[in-house]
Amino acid sequence: MRTLLQRTILDKEPNLYPIWLMRQAGRYMPEYMAIKNASKGFLDMALTPSKAAEITLQPIKAFDMDAAIIFSDILIIPYALGQGLDYNPAPVLGRFDPKLFDTDMETFLNKCEPVYEAIRQTRKELDASKSLIGFVGAPWTLYRYMTGNNKPGTMDPFASRDHIQHLVRYCVKHLAGQIEAGCDTVQVFDSWAGDLSEDFIIDYCFDPTAQIVSEIKTRYPDVGVIAFPRLIGREIKNFTAWCDPYVDCVSLSGDVPTKYLYKHLGSVCLQGGLDPDSIIKFDKVKILNELVPLLDRMKDMAYVFNLNHGIDRHTDTNSVRFLVETIKRYRNNLG
Repeated sequence: MRTLLQRTILDKEPNLYPIWLMRQAGRYMPEYMAIKNASKGFLDMALTPSKAAEITLQPIKAFDMDAAIIFSDILIIPYALGQGLDYNPAPVLGRFDPKLFDTDMETFLNKCEPVYEAIRQTRKELDASKSLIGFVGAPWTLYRYMTGNNKPGTMDPFASRDHIQHLVRYCVKHLAGQIEAGCDTVQVFDSWAGDLSEDFIIDYCFDPTAQIVSEIKTRYPDVGVIAFPRLIGREIKNFTAWCDPYVDCVSLSGDVPTKYLYKHLGSVCLQGGLDPDSIIKFDKVKILNELVPLLDRMKDMAYVFNLNHGIDRHTDTNSVRFLVETIKRYRNNLG
């Protein structure tokens, strides 16, 4: 039996409006803060499977989301390659060394194992009607964090492209590990894709993502794959064409008019579209004024409800509850 998310992403069923939120398991929830205050920092929570599983399930229990996303971080990959990683509270990485890419796959996967165990524990507790989402950071976003350099034009073009290819390989392995552990959907976050000009966007964003998703879809055709090339503007059209037919769903960052998306993205499933700022305060009128027109625009389309980016840490939990309840009322009225 497919979940609502799978039916929307894989089968392109319209009007189902499955809902999950990026960073839905996190700092806006008192339950999360209770675990955080009793832990030894972010990595302790993310790499202790029982804690990660509990945090993953918190928004499901509190708001009845349609999907859980495993509580982890895109920087688990550089951590597993041996680069120093701490959070203060933003991520702080150790010195970059190209020898990190000499890390053998067994060592890499062993360091990622707590994530896979957290997924196994979560899947046992999660209702079968709910999807479980795994994820990776896209190679460019990871490389940007690892090197501390956000200007591809200043990088050695041969070395940087070689390093990106290494990251493609580790991303595929990490996604495969998450799928084997129990994820039915995965997302590739290219959070810093907007840094890339037309001179670099193909080599650093389009092509690496296409390699990852094609490999995953070839090996796991029943797993839904979402790509999130954040803030690339109208290049989203070229990105979608480049990754066709392997990307099942494209997540939106709010920088392109919806009418443009209708005209240029064809039959691909869409995700996102709501500004996280619109739900920070519990204001029913404001939420409805932002939400309902978006839902109306996505009527009769394969569409997954989400935000343009991660939920703000100051968001009122009453806003989230009202948001979920409103979307469920809307989709039930269409049924």
